[in-house]
Amino acid sequence: MAGAQVVLAAAVLAAIVVLVRTLIAAVPADRPRRRADDRQWVREPPLRPEDAERRALDLLRSVVNPEEWEMFRDLGFICVTGRRRGQGERRGVLPRYRYLIYPHLPVVALLPRSMAPVREYCVQFPDLAARTGGPTLPRGDDVLAKWMTLRADEDRLLAYANVSNAGCQIPLGQIERDLARLEGWRARRSSSPAAGC
Repeated sequence: MAGAQVVLAAAVLAAIVVLVRTLIAAVPADRPRRRADDRQWVREPPLRPEDAERRALDLLRSVVNPEEWEMFRDLGFICVTGRRRGQGERRGVLPRYRYLIYPHLPVVALLPRSMAPVREYCVQFPDLAARTGGPTLPRGDDVLAKWMTLRADEDRLLAYANVSNAGCQIPLGQIERDLARLEGWRARRSSSPAAGC
């Protein structure tokens, strides 16, 4: 009985092979073969850089909270509180860091109470699909990628980023000026203290 099943399976397989060969032979030789990337629905015309930037900023605004969006719009960076807990007076009470997220610059880690800059975490999210305009993402997409990574997997970002002391790529004077601008920006706002940082 088992021998009959093997013979039947072999016959079915042979019939499938013959059918496939027949179908391949029926295709005219002069017919151009289409590659997968030739499909029209796959290709979209590339966006102009200003359109890509507008779209990226719209996406950033739709994802981050309103205060973070206004902070980015007004100051050019976002300050967020990390979720990873560090050592405080009572273990685990304070976040390990707060972060300044700049477009196309390292993420700056700040001590949670003093807001003193201590580290720069260099991460880059290149635009691998870009055909023009360079290898970097639009500003909004770069900030959003860093924001999402910090929110989703802060430990992994800290583990895999290139780490340097604060002031290595972003001058300490600029960080201090930005922190003063942030403090003034918050003072001008009549809302409650920041939800993010």
